[in-house]
Amino acid sequence: MMQKFTMKFSDSFYVHIFKLASVLHLFVVCGETLLARVGAISKAAAGEQVQFPIQYQAWDLYDVTFRLRYPMSFKILTCKSNNPEKLYIVHPLYQHRVGIDRDFVMLNDVQVNDTGEYEMHIDYYGTELKNRDQRTFRIQVFEPVPQPETVILGNCASSSNITLSCSVFNETNVLIHWEKVSSSGALPETYNSTVIVIDCVTEEKQHVYRCIAENPVSNATSDQVTVDLHKGSQANGKRNYLTVLVPMVMAVLVLIIMCLWKALHSNISTSD
Repeated sequence: MMQKFTMKFSDSFYVHIFKLASVLHLFVVCGETLLARVGAISKAAAGEQVQFPIQYQAWDLYDVTFRLRYPMSFKILTCKSNNPEKLYIVHPLYQHRVGIDRDFVMLNDVQVNDTGEYEMHIDYYGTELKNRDQRTFRIQVFEPVPQPETVILGNCASSSNITLSCSVFNETNVLIHWEKVSSSGALPETYNSTVIVIDCVTEEKQHVYRCIAENPVSNATSDQVTVDLHKGSQANGKRNYLTVLVPMVMAVLVLIIMCLWKALHSNISTSD
């Protein structure tokens, strides 16, 4: 009795382990790849893997043809359902990057040049060609956004405003905006522009600024920029102090020279 109970428990245990492994495998696959959808534009990051589902009817035999339709038109691969690992046609541009994995055509390490419209043809066979299914996929590939670069022009010591500009090198389809974060921790204020101008007169508090660049697949934030609004008032204070000090020093020097000249003149008169 003990032996039978142990065997049943073990079978159930292994069934649960198998189900758990299947779920984990699905989670890992979904986390590493992008599933292309029919009738929608699928947006991928460069370097990712894109899955194109092979959706077929319950026929015994069928052929799969995967092709690029736009911006050029050519076959990428063909294979048969009874031997999906054997690819009969693979276009040189996709050599070593495309293959069949279960019910998916896998395109690895996608690049910006892979952006386009793709077609999947399923041809069913018995004694003769019976039917054809056709599905269209559109993918758009973007490079991940690099960290934005910021430039600071002007300062409150020598001008009435400061200009902050932000840019991303050699990128298209990128949206850029600035955020101002108060040192008190208040919610950030957003400026939908690549350039912002800070008025040294009307601005009352010191703030931290950061630039954010984003595209459909990624975003990046610049290093923080802190604008010191008090530097101008400190510089003006030093300049005002010097305007008083310099005349005083000059007056003292003139007084000393006059005293020395009088003393020298008295000595000359006494010697005579």
